[in-house]
Order: sequence, then C-alpha cells, then structure tokens
Amino acid sequence: MGKLKMARTRSLLRTCLILIAATLPVAAHADQPALGLDDVVALSEFGGRPAFSPDGKRVAFVGRTYGDAFEMDLATRKLRNLTARIPHHGVVRIQYLPSGDFLVTAPRVSPGANTRAHLEMWVLDHAGERGLQPLGEQVFEGIAVSRRRDLIAWTVIEPELKPADAWQMGFARPTRRYLAEITYRGGVPLLANKREIMSQLPSECLFIEPQDFRDGDHELVYSCMGRMSGVGPSISVMGTRLPAGQSTVYFRRPGEYAEVEGIAPGGEWATVECGVQDKAALPPLDICRLDLRPGGALTRLVHGAQPGLAQDISNPVVSPDGKWIAFQRSVRDDPDIGGGNGIFLARLPADNRPSR
Repeated sequence: MGKLKMARTRSLLRTCLILIAATLPVAAHADQPALGLDDVVALSEFGGRPAFSPDGKRVAFVGRTYGDAFEMDLATRKLRNLTARIPHHGVVRIQYLPSGDFLVTAPRVSPGANTRAHLEMWVLDHAGERGLQPLGEQVFEGIAVSRRRDLIAWTVIEPELKPADAWQMGFARPTRRYLAEITYRGGVPLLANKREIMSQLPSECLFIEPQDFRDGDHELVYSCMGRMSGVGPSISVMGTRLPAGQSTVYFRRPGEYAEVEGIAPGGEWATVECGVQDKAALPPLDICRLDLRPGGALTRLVHGAQPGLAQDISNPVVSPDGKWIAFQRSVRDDPDIGGGNGIFLARLPADNRPSR
C-alpha cells in the first residue's frame, strides 16, 4: 500500500473512531431542569423512537430495533401492533406522514451487524392492508418529515458501504442529501421530484442528520456532526435555507452537546438532547428546549440522568399543539445505539410552551 493511501486510511479511521467514541458516556448537567422522571407519564415499558400522529391523538413507536412497530391511542392507552401480520425484516424507525400513512425505515433483508448502513424507506398504509411498500431508496439515520405535506429529506451514503464495512464508517464516508415528495399512483407510493440538496456541507459539519422542516418547508433543521479544536467531536444544531441557501448555526458551544430531535409546530423552538461534552463521548442526557434563533436560549425541560444509574432519556418529539413531548428511556451502554426501552409523555410547563 502506498504512503499516501496509508495516510488517508489512517485519517479516515481516526475520524471514525472519534465519531464512534461520541456514543460513550460522560458527566451530566448540574443545573436543575423543569421536570423529573417522577413528573412524567409512562406510556409503555418497552419501545423507542416515538412519533406523534398528525392530530396528536396517537403515538407510534418501535418495540425494539429490528422488531415490530406499534401505535398507542393516548386517550384509551389501547396498543395496536402495526406489523405483526405483515412480512418484514424488522423496523428501525416509524414516522407519520401528514396523509396519515406511516414512513418506515427498515432493511430489505435479515439484519446483520452492519445493516444500519443499508436501510431503506417504505410506506405502510394506516390500515395496514397493503404491507410495507418500498420507495426504492436507501437512507442513513433519520428522516425529516414535513408537517404540511408528504415532503421528506434524508441522507444517503454514496458510494454505498461494502457489507463487511462497519456501519459507523458511514459518518466519515461521502454522503449526499435529497429532498422529495411522496405521491401515490394507483394506490402505490412513490417518490416524486427527487432533487439533491446541500451538495456542499457547511464547513462546521462532517455529517448531518436531517430532523425537521420549518418556515413553510423553506428551511431544513438538522444535527451537525463535526469537530471543535481542543474539544474533540461536536454535535450542534443548524438550519439551511432550501434549496441551496444560507446556513445558520443555532447552537454550537464548546463543552456542550446538543442534538436536535423534534420541532415545535410553529418552528420557533425545538427539543434537543443536551449534556456536558467534556470528552469525546456521549454524555448522560437531559431534554432541553432550544429557541431557534442565533444565540437562542437553551432551557432544560426534563432531567434524565440519575446518580448511580446507567439510564438516559432521548429522542424527544413535540406534539402538534406544542403542549406535550414524548421521549424514550434508554440504557447508556446498550450496544443498540439510539434504541429505547420505554416511552414517556410529559406535559410542558406553561412557560416552556410556544408563545402566542
């Protein structure tokens, strides 16, 4: 192997190790949050990655990574298994489309150690009568879904990783980002008007994970994975005007971890996973509200880290009326990074709800 190729390989491996290290624990925030886990409602003792229905009356979630998907009626607490009677190889994410159907992230084949880098997008009709219908596109990590229309944005590893490559390598490999509408032809879902966005990432970012749209779908809000000199890897909150406009840093501060997850219905604030970032590792997490403006306030909503326990809280999403958040409980050292083992619901204090 030539010296130049060896140097590039070492550089890539260093980057991957840094990003993988960002999934390990460090210390928690010291200041007091608005709510504790004793102040919230346990919806389910299992499951993760919750999503609110467009009318706010139901929550969908995955029972476990590569397991079934479920939907709970919030008024009755009745639980419906959405995928028990349809063929699939396990669900990783499930989200509502404004049409009422579900957008599902799942593998095409039986999952292996590195399947997370080769997942695909599917549509499941709300009645569950047609099974998973493929959209014919791979996706790496999360998908942004508009509240207004069936518009989505996602990231793809291009060129695709080899089957033996560790899935975490996707954070350091070249990626592309796309925008498309989901339409139906004869009842069959398909992607229309697919176009590339953000062909050049902001200089702060090695990788981005789309999370939500705001401002009439003219801005994409996302988590930016990058590095800060002297601090190591950083996770910050950014937004970019579409299709190819100005990028804005909403939160990027040395020593602070902030990964955006859900957005308020009016787009003026978002929920983020927040923690003290004092080394190249994922800290014990609280849930915070971030005002989406440069220099906007970061306010704790729920305190998750508990002394002596390895449990965290994560993946907070906001109800359509902006009054509730749903989130998951997770185990800090679980190898299923991002997976959950319980769904919770919290009513936001009045001073933390959107201003009218």
